Amino acid sequence: MSEKKHLSTSFYILLFVTFIDFMGIGLVYPIFSNILFDKTLLFLPKATSNEMRGIWLGLLFAAMPFVQFFSTPIWGAISDGKGRKKPLLLSLSITILGHLTSLLGILTKSISLLLLSRAILGIGAGNISIVQAGIADLSSNEAKAKNFGLYAMAIGLSFTFGPIIGGFLIKWGYDLPFIFASSITFLNLLLAFIYFKETILSSIKHKLSITIGIKNLIKAFKYKNIRVIFICSFLTAFAWTYFMEFIPVYLITNYKFTPENVGVFYGSIGGIYAISAGLLIRPFLKRFKSESLFFYSTFFAAISLLTLPFIPYSFWIWIFVIYYSYIVAFLGPTSTAIISNSASKEIQGEVLGVLGSVNTASYALSALIAGVFVGMMPILSIWISGATFFIAAIVLFFTFTKMIFNRNLNKAN
Repeated sequence: MSEKKHLSTSFYILLFVTFIDFMGIGLVYPIFSNILFDKTLLFLPKATSNEMRGIWLGLLFAAMPFVQFFSTPIWGAISDGKGRKKPLLLSLSITILGHLTSLLGILTKSISLLLLSRAILGIGAGNISIVQAGIADLSSNEAKAKNFGLYAMAIGLSFTFGPIIGGFLIKWGYDLPFIFASSITFLNLLLAFIYFKETILSSIKHKLSITIGIKNLIKAFKYKNIRVIFICSFLTAFAWTYFMEFIPVYLITNYKFTPENVGVFYGSIGGIYAISAGLLIRPFLKRFKSESLFFYSTFFAAISLLTLPFIPYSFWIWIFVIYYSYIVAFLGPTSTAIISNSASKEIQGEVLGVLGSVNTASYALSALIAGVFVGMMPILSIWISGATFFIAAIVLFFTFTKMIFNRNLNKAN
């Protein structure tokens, strides 16, 4: 097999790893809201208020990204020094353990075990920095936006199948989704072990520390040319997560959605997002700069969410899904390409680890904040998400306007 064929196979293995990892995450979206807010299931005492149930829901969603905040940059730094393959295989093994712990938590109806499983999964899910660094290794600067678009497509496809499969399998028991997740992650591990070829040609060792995630947040502000991108990536990730994790409570309350309906809702967003990120946004990626596309996708995402509360009938929810999914498909590929292009090849794992820390910090924070309020006012998942997108758009507008002004001024001089 030629070297080019090796690299091509490795690229698609990375996409498959992404697909399976995020499908395992997406499986829980129709599950957690239902097991905590359905008082007949007894995961919590019947007398538990909706506000407290919302807090527990927030904790379950926050545990994984909170741990991932610390694990992502560590995996990225390790992969810069040790290569991509060995850390990738280890992270997948940890993910399998996390799913099995989730299974045990469901069987015993133990919230404590479910929280533990989310923490273990957070360790494994830190491999996003390995995957992103591997994709960067295999991509030219010109191809990065397109290849990260395929990465985003893999995430979208995972959220197409994950929630739908989760919503379908719980008809036969809440344990089945986690059995399924464990099995497909094991398949993922085998394929990566057999077919993934090392993508890093030279290594650089970074000092490892449990506080590297916190240091990365500080470091993000030291990248003078792109710190605004880090800030806006944080805001858009916060808005995306706040909406996606807690919209089921709003849909169940206002439109009487069943777990199957919620699964289809997530699946529709994931499917349209996947097609858009992998195919439909490509003409724009070729014609326009990533900076411009990042701004416009942020702005129109804000507009779409802020109009959602005025939709009177469930039919229009599906129209919203089409528009919103297409718009947000630009966010990940453009912001990641901007940041990756700012760094040398030797520190791709590190700089993308910084991006991972920024994003996972936003995931954890959004889950904790939402958990406090979602039980009292489900509509806040929409208002806060839309407002956060809008703030990011304003920051990007003034930043890029200033950059263009300075560029023109320099040309005039």
